[in-house]
Amino acid sequence: MRFRGRALYNLLNLSDLEGNDEVKPWQVAPYRQISSEDLFIRLANLGIFLIEESFLAYAESCDTPEELIDCLWVEEEHDEKQEEAYLITFELWRRYLPKKQSLSIYGDEFDHLISLYDKGELLDEEPLQKSLSDLEDILDQAVDSGTQPEEVFEMISQYCAHDVETFLYDYIIDQMDSGNETYASELLDGFFDYVAEKKWFDFLKARLFALSDSEESDVLLIGLIEQLEEEADSELCFEICRFLVNRGDTKLFIRSAHLLLSQIETEEDFRIFLELLAEFYRCLDQEPVEKAVQDLINKRISKKNEEIISPSDKSHVLEFLQDSNGNKL
Repeated sequence: MRFRGRALYNLLNLSDLEGNDEVKPWQVAPYRQISSEDLFIRLANLGIFLIEESFLAYAESCDTPEELIDCLWVEEEHDEKQEEAYLITFELWRRYLPKKQSLSIYGDEFDHLISLYDKGELLDEEPLQKSLSDLEDILDQAVDSGTQPEEVFEMISQYCAHDVETFLYDYIIDQMDSGNETYASELLDGFFDYVAEKKWFDFLKARLFALSDSEESDVLLIGLIEQLEEEADSELCFEICRFLVNRGDTKLFIRSAHLLLSQIETEEDFRIFLELLAEFYRCLDQEPVEKAVQDLINKRISKKNEEIISPSDKSHVLEFLQDSNGNKL
């Protein structure tokens, strides 16, 4: 994926780069925590001599921090010093020109809020929800101008280090789990047309309908399973099985479990599948079957996660896929 703005540098900060000599200190410096005075000193060390007044004067004729650094950098050579100067200029722009927004400024702030949320440090979610509302507005305006929904979403995502689509998926689940079904529904409706992996967001719709015991939930789930029978996606199959374990819909779980079993290949995934199967029979109070599955799990503990499972392993597990009356399916 191509990164724009300062998204690449945000990604470097998100990554585990301890001991990586290829990453320079200026690339991951905590610019938000550095005083403005020190930022101007750093710029001077790079050959750009400014104070607040002159910075604002130069910025007056520019629409973005990217335009400003092009104006300030007079050297013919575009090197690491220019990149460092850009990061400093970007931070000064963020502080001194809060009303002069750009996609790069938006993406950086969105990244910052997501990072705080993921670390549990965002005490008030209102700024994050305002940022999500702004994102929806940006997307809608671009589509109104003639850009295709998924295309504009991909372009704007390039300004963020985080995977925006994955964050949306996880955040909507968090809202449902917190009892905020209305807001979760609004987010789903607002972003559905823009995301690329619509199957995953159809699954979110199914989960949302299930909260109100709507029959539409099963209709969506059956449709998803039929899609996955045509186009394999074991990760989504896992999510569907996890969701159905506690639903009590034996027939639908068994169908999704059969599909998942046909798609998994490694011992690690096979063991996770068996754990789901054991939990399923525990919820049905079928202790003998649960124990038999658990015994199989215990026998396979010594196997390596990356080991490829055999057809006979799968055949053996098919014996456990039965309905609530003990009938084999």
